[in-house]
Amino acid sequence: MFSQNETQLFHSFQTEFFIGKPIEHDKKLDNAIQGNSYGLLLSWNKKNENPTEFNKLYNYPENGYSFIYQNFNSTVLGEAFGVYRHFTYNLTPKKDNSLSLTTAFGFGYLTKKYDAINNNQNLAIGSNLNVSAYVKLQYFKFLIRKKLRLNAGLSLLHFSNVSVKNPNLGINTVSLHVGINYKIGNFKTISNKIIDTVKVQSQPINFNLVLRGGYNESLIIDSGLFSFYTVSIYGSKKLNNYTTVTSGIDFFDSKFLKHHINYINSTENKNYNENNYRRAGIFVGHELTQNNYSFISQIGYTFYSHYTYISRVYERFGFKHKLTENLFSEISLKVNLFRAEALEFGIGYKF
Repeated sequence: MFSQNETQLFHSFQTEFFIGKPIEHDKKLDNAIQGNSYGLLLSWNKKNENPTEFNKLYNYPENGYSFIYQNFNSTVLGEAFGVYRHFTYNLTPKKDNSLSLTTAFGFGYLTKKYDAINNNQNLAIGSNLNVSAYVKLQYFKFLIRKKLRLNAGLSLLHFSNVSVKNPNLGINTVSLHVGINYKIGNFKTISNKIIDTVKVQSQPINFNLVLRGGYNESLIIDSGLFSFYTVSIYGSKKLNNYTTVTSGIDFFDSKFLKHHINYINSTENKNYNENNYRRAGIFVGHELTQNNYSFISQIGYTFYSHYTYISRVYERFGFKHKLTENLFSEISLKVNLFRAEALEFGIGYKF
C-alpha cells in the first residue's frame, strides 16, 4: 500500500506562443469571429516541498501565476489580457518526457465590447472586465540536463462577465501551444510516501446547507442589475481522498427574472404571471478535493418553474474553501446549457 518515491522540487519560468480559433458556439457570433487568433502565455511555476496530504496525493503539483495576451484577429473582438492563478498536475510522474494538465482561473480585460452604435456585432462581450479561465494539456521534452524543456500543448481559453452585463455569449478559443520552460535554481529531491488514494474508512452521508447570492442581468441588453438569492440543501458522501459525490435541491429567487417576464409580456404580447418567477431544481454533483479546496461540478433540472429561462437544465461549476471542520465558502458559476446566468458567492455549513 505504501512505497518510496523521489520527488524533485524546483521553480520554473515558461513562455509559449499559441495560435487558435474561437468557437462559434452561437450563430450570433458569425460576424464577430473573423480569423485565427494568436497570442503569448507567460507563467511562473513553483513546486511546494511541504509534504501535505494534498501534495502527496497529487505528486507535488506545481502552482503559480500566469499572464495571457490574445489577439482575436477581429475588428469586432479586439484584444484580450488575462492574469491567472494556476495549478499544474504531472500525469506521468515517473517519465522524463512528461504529460501534464494545467487549470487556471483569473480575470481578463478585453479592449472591445458591445456598443449599440459603434460595435453592435460584438454579442460575445458586454463589458471590458471579465472572468477568465483556461485548461491546458501539455507535453514536455527535456533538453539540456533537464533544466530546459520544450513543450507543446492544446488549450481551451474562456472569457465571460457571467451576465453582470449583457450581451454575454462569451468567447471560447481552442489553441495549439509551443514554448520553452526553464527550471530556476538548484534542484531539491525529497523522498515521499505515496498515499493510498482509494481505500479510506467508510464515511457517513453529511447534510449541507448553502446560502448563495449576487447580482445579474437578464438576456435583454441594458435591462439592469438585480439581486438574486439561492438556498441549496444537499447530501454529500466522501468516496476516497479525491472524490465526494453530492445530490440535493436548489431554491432560486432571482429578481431579474420578474423584470424579464414583464418585458416578454409587453413586447411579445404574452400573459405570464411576473410575480411567479421563483424556481426550484434538483441536482447531482461531484467534488474534487485539493487540500482545503474543492472543485465542484453539478448538473441539475428545474422541476418547478412557471417560465423557462433559456433551459430547464442547468450546470454549476466553482470552488469550495473549507474554513473550519463544518463551515465553508463558495464561489460558483450557474449556467443554463453552457449559457452563463450568474456568478454566485456563498457560505455553507456541513452537519
